[in-house]
Amino acid sequence: MTRKSKPVRLWQEIALTLTLKVLLLTAMWAVFFSAPPDQTIGGQQAAAHIFSQPSLKEQNHDADPGTR
Repeated sequence: MTRKSKPVRLWQEIALTLTLKVLLLTAMWAVFFSAPPDQTIGGQQAAAHIFSQPSLKEQNHDADPGTR
């Protein structure tokens, strides 16, 4: 091998690796993070969902009820 072919091959491998990573990240984003517009909710819908849930009651952890 000549001295010139080694740096060229290195740059080709780097470019190929970066291209594959960009393609993979784009595919992952498309599959997992790009929700259709009808599945997104607004701030008012989120607040209505959070505040409409009944509050959780504190559970009674006494061994014998009424002894305290």
